[in-house]
Amino acid sequence: MTEKIHEMNATARVAKNSLVQLIGGILGKILGVLLIIYAARQLGTGGFGTYSFILSMLGIFYIFTDFGLGTLITRDLARDAGEEAKYFGNVFLMRLIFSALAGAGMVLAVAALGHPAAWVKLTAIAALSLFFTSNVDTCTAVFNAHEHMEIPAMVSVIATMLRVGFSLGALAAGADVMILIWIYTLATALQFALLYWLLQARMRPDFKLDGRFWKTLLKQAYPLALANLFSVIYFRIDTVMLASMSGESAVGLYNAAYRLLEFTIILPAYYCGAIFPVVSASYQSNPQRFLLIYRRSMKYMLMASLPLALGVSALARRFIDVLYGSAYSGSAHALVVLMWCLVLISVNSINAPYLIVMGRQKIISILLVFSMSLNIGLNFYAIPKYGIMGAAWVTLISEIFNSLLFMVILSKALALKFKMVRHGIVPIVAGASMYAFLRWVLNWDLGFQIMAGAFIYIALLWLLRGFDEVDRELFGRVLRPNSAGNMRVT
Repeated sequence: MTEKIHEMNATARVAKNSLVQLIGGILGKILGVLLIIYAARQLGTGGFGTYSFILSMLGIFYIFTDFGLGTLITRDLARDAGEEAKYFGNVFLMRLIFSALAGAGMVLAVAALGHPAAWVKLTAIAALSLFFTSNVDTCTAVFNAHEHMEIPAMVSVIATMLRVGFSLGALAAGADVMILIWIYTLATALQFALLYWLLQARMRPDFKLDGRFWKTLLKQAYPLALANLFSVIYFRIDTVMLASMSGESAVGLYNAAYRLLEFTIILPAYYCGAIFPVVSASYQSNPQRFLLIYRRSMKYMLMASLPLALGVSALARRFIDVLYGSAYSGSAHALVVLMWCLVLISVNSINAPYLIVMGRQKIISILLVFSMSLNIGLNFYAIPKYGIMGAAWVTLISEIFNSLLFMVILSKALALKFKMVRHGIVPIVAGASMYAFLRWVLNWDLGFQIMAGAFIYIALLWLLRGFDEVDRELFGRVLRPNSAGNMRVT
């Protein structure tokens, strides 16, 4: 019984850490989406396309500053916290060098692609944020390793509130994209400064360069760096290719839909960030807990992502018209296709952390190379012929391919059984019923549609016993963390 209680405590910590990160992430993302919507309306499709292009380039070149080091810090310090000062100091110095190289590379890449001089200047300003953003991740990794995820979540919300507040004010005053990029850069600098100050109260970083440590860490990190690079290219290359092949207006229309998908992706992203330290610590010490978290995580990701995909699919045109206005009506069909990526991303997001914990980082890189190559190849065909709809369908096809590859690899490693499919039956039935209702009341008020649809889905989950005894005990454990009791581990 003691072992089962211990497993429950670990699972409850995952849930609580997920909740903390998710609340912070949702607050930040809501503010971010408000900014995106207002920027899209104020800047027009062309200006919004330029803004989206710069942010996409930042996302790609950020990987060169990250180099997979944040994941390694979290993994290693979750097992041994005594080396945190050494890890932080050396990773900080690494990222100082990497960010300078990545920033220069980003500016040269935009110039080489033949974009206007104004875009090159905007890129140079944005490149300054790479150092701050990468070391925000360094600080966050240390806090996450100790399962103090509420601290970086709180700081992130503060920085986002300031960035969004100043950006909205600037847009209202008629500011252009350059002002928005400057505000973004300064906000990342403030976020790093706050996290570093809070971290110093807990430890004194050791900035002594250790060449042997660098060699060891970089050798372990490069497969993750490649995997992250391939993953970001996989998600961002469509925007870069649209900018070159279809122009800035097409980028604006596509990103109006894509940004809504990115908002929903915070669910799997923050959940995986929460489970990673616990999964890493339990891999060798408690294999039963290791498998328990996987099975339950897959179930919860499906339950959470399926209604979002179905709901947005049913009401896509209403969402676009209300949020962006009639100028972006061409985004609605792309949004329907892109939202189905959420289900695949959510389920598949559990797989990568498990491969990392098992020390199989190279497999992730290999699988993502195939997915990235497929994505780029299909985009070269689809974008010139079908525009933003071609880019959306390529994203979905690539995600299906990516998910199948990961599941094939993990099915043997984790001894997965076909009976896990039963977890999907209830969410599918509940989601289909919700979708049918939303299509039936298509002309009702949008707010009422959303609330009624959510009520129908949750009610059906409960009536059809989508939550079993283990789920109910887990939820009770999260709400009453000091409670103890027996549980069945399934």
